[in-house]
Amino acid sequence: MKSYSTLEEDDGDGLDSLLDTMTNVVGILVMVLIATQLGVKDAVDRIAQSEKGSQESVQMLEQQYISNQALQQQLEERFKDINSESTRQVELVKLRQQLENTTSNLQAAKTESQLLSVKLKEQRKAAATIVAAMESQKKEKEQLSKEISKNLEEEARLKALLSDYQGKPIAGTESLTLPNPRSVPEGAKQFTLLCKTNKIYPLFFNEQDRTFTRKAIEAIVQQRQLFRGPELGVNHEVLLPLVNRKPPTSEYFVTNLTRSGIYPRISFTPRATRGIALKEVLGTKSRFSEFLDSFDRNSFYMRFFVYPDSYEIYMAARRAADKRAILAGWEPQDDDWVYTTHLGGSLLFGPKPPPAKPNPNPPSPRPAPKLID
Repeated sequence: MKSYSTLEEDDGDGLDSLLDTMTNVVGILVMVLIATQLGVKDAVDRIAQSEKGSQESVQMLEQQYISNQALQQQLEERFKDINSESTRQVELVKLRQQLENTTSNLQAAKTESQLLSVKLKEQRKAAATIVAAMESQKKEKEQLSKEISKNLEEEARLKALLSDYQGKPIAGTESLTLPNPRSVPEGAKQFTLLCKTNKIYPLFFNEQDRTFTRKAIEAIVQQRQLFRGPELGVNHEVLLPLVNRKPPTSEYFVTNLTRSGIYPRISFTPRATRGIALKEVLGTKSRFSEFLDSFDRNSFYMRFFVYPDSYEIYMAARRAADKRAILAGWEPQDDDWVYTTHLGGSLLFGPKPPPAKPNPNPPSPRPAPKLID
């Protein structure tokens, strides 16, 4: 049977029940709180670990990204290098082809240049030969022109002389020969005769006379110390007056020392009071006739230098020489012409000229002068 409690008992039981309930709730809350704290810590730890891992992952990803970028850049550079190398290879092939073409063209040009050089040398030689021949022909032409002019002058003078000639006429039995210009016989020496003031002046001057004259002049140079060294040579301003103050005189000539540039020469001036007159030339027993009879025509030939006033005596002397088969030639001269010859030796009035350079294309030898007519 149910017992009924009092009010105080009911209130005490209620409080106890409430207290138990609160205790249970508090316990549950504590457990929940503990559980919550544990979960939060774990979550915090997991979050922290997750965040830490994420940061590391991010750093790793960043590093990997940077590494990939560097690798990509390297690959791009390598790709550029590969492309550039390929381009260079193509250009190199082109350049090699151009080089081969250029080398081939240069070789062809070199061969052609060598051929042209050979042809040019041949043409130069031919041109030099032609120029030398032209120069020789020009000189020969000038010489022929001079000879023609002289011959024309001679013809005019002879005609005038013959028209005025009042001497002995040529006998009908005598004959005149036409001129026959020809060279001097080999080994024959020239004997000089001057025709001036209608007289004959034979020049007896040989190599011994030349040597004697030169030594006499060299002695004066040494005594007066006129040699001024190889650069100046002998003082001609002092030497010439010394020698010519008392010039040597022969039977027919007065001899003087002259100069032609740096070279000393000997001049021969006919003596006005001497000479072989026309009468002696025409005489058959004169000294001149004896001279012609004894003349060595095998070793010498006569060379007449004729002044304008002496054609008459030249023709007479020439006829006398022709009768004796003496070879002779002649050359007309002006009034102021003076016969000179070289002194010889090493005496000079200035520095010795340098030796002539050898001519790579020497001209053809000149023909011997035709002094005999």
